[in-house]
Amino acid sequence: MKDRRPASGRGGPRAGANPPGHANTPSLRSPAGGPAREGERGADLLARSVEPQHLRLLEEGAAAIGLRLDREQVALLSRHVDLLLRWNRSINLTSITDPAEVVEKHVIDSLALAPLVPAGTLLDAGTGAGFPGLPLRIARPDLEVVLVDSVQKKVAFLKTVLAELRLPGVRAVAVRLQGHPAGEHLPRVHSAVSRAVAEPRAWLALAEPYVLPGGLAFCMLGPSDPVPEKQGDLVLQRELGYRLPFSRAERRLAVFQRKS
Repeated sequence: MKDRRPASGRGGPRAGANPPGHANTPSLRSPAGGPAREGERGADLLARSVEPQHLRLLEEGAAAIGLRLDREQVALLSRHVDLLLRWNRSINLTSITDPAEVVEKHVIDSLALAPLVPAGTLLDAGTGAGFPGLPLRIARPDLEVVLVDSVQKKVAFLKTVLAELRLPGVRAVAVRLQGHPAGEHLPRVHSAVSRAVAEPRAWLALAEPYVLPGGLAFCMLGPSDPVPEKQGDLVLQRELGYRLPFSRAERRLAVFQRKS
């Protein structure tokens, strides 16, 4: 990724850095010798209808952006893709229907955030079919993810996926965010992200009440989207540019930190 700091010279966190008071983000590779049941879950998923081409694309795409995923993580991501494509025949979850494009434009694009998200709680607002929150939870076992969408059918899909994957540390909630986390029975979080709110200022204004002091808000952007220096108490720390590995489409990330 190409990294551009704000012109003001404010020192943003390095890649993978956490807000003050949080431990360093661990390696993305799952530790060896994890619980036996996790390896068994991965083998069980591979034994079911996980498409081989999805596995290959996920492995190649993750490697292209510098992520090392173990066999179980690849199987979980691939099963998510399989279920999305199956449900999408009857529920409008995504306009992208080609499996290779789903892998690249949804899963791999989501995983580009993995080195940057701090350990702790993550809010994925307007998650739709679970992007980017679900791939991030699979790649980062140190995250507790809340997937939020206002569309009940999408949340029903997500709950089915979570039951199928038997994935702890993530839940799906049907609610329309209004900026009142306590009233919506949602936590305040260490980081928040949305791919559904296109305009950065609108997303940052919505995100601010949910982000803890010192926490981060991420904007996932196209190549020319404007980025404000600040919005309320959220201050731009850094911008990063990258390309998707197969189409070479340009993407950008902007990282904002809430004042302590």
